Amino acid sequence: MRDIETVEYFHLLFLAQLGARLDKKLYALKGGCNLRFFWKSSRYSEDVDFDVQTIARHTLQKNVEAILRAPGFNRILRSSRIQLLQFSASKQTDTTQRWKVHLQSQTSGVDLPTKIEFSRRSFDPGIVFGPVDPEILHAYHVRPIIASHYDLEATFAQKIDALLGRRETQARDIFDLAFLAERGATGSRLETEREKLAKAREIVLSAPFDQFQSQVVAFLPPEHQPYYGTPETWHSLRENLVRNLEKL
Repeated sequence: MRDIETVEYFHLLFLAQLGARLDKKLYALKGGCNLRFFWKSSRYSEDVDFDVQTIARHTLQKNVEAILRAPGFNRILRSSRIQLLQFSASKQTDTTQRWKVHLQSQTSGVDLPTKIEFSRRSFDPGIVFGPVDPEILHAYHVRPIIASHYDLEATFAQKIDALLGRRETQARDIFDLAFLAERGATGSRLETEREKLAKAREIVLSAPFDQFQSQVVAFLPPEHQPYYGTPETWHSLRENLVRNLEKL
């Protein structure tokens, strides 16, 4: 596996083990892994993120760390020449629980950091229950995984909020929004005023190409990188997204 595939494989195994330990109705996958596993995005995700409710903080911590320490879980990783070097509960509050994880692939020997994060808040409308894309599972020889996650319109609304709420612009938000618009997201669940959409347009147009290269192109399959790794493609992607935002 390439390094980004090693991290993705870990995310898939963790998602499967989480579903075996906790009621799937109590958490929902969101962010980049939701886009990748359920909506066929070509961008690999650095981290795995969930919304969670009802589960007590100490109960969630106990279950997550039991998964990470489980001999069976680590045996599966080792069978794919992956080692879980270490993990730490870097943030454990009533609103956010986060673990930093360090993996190492025997193929590259590189330290591969990733995060597991749960946000404890009310679920957004638009949670659906379904299977992870079978093509991704087949690539890793992983058995079917079913999980709760956010639908297309909810994911689009969350990405708009992320774009507007960050201190620093993230090119991956722009790529994800453009992808969701291409998949048919219409903004039907947006609760954003016109002024904020105008601000989103400014943010999209201000994001530099070098940021797109480091945050997005580097996390795409090799066969997609030549096309996306040009300033012309980045300009076209942003212009198309701006036109979609203006329709809203």
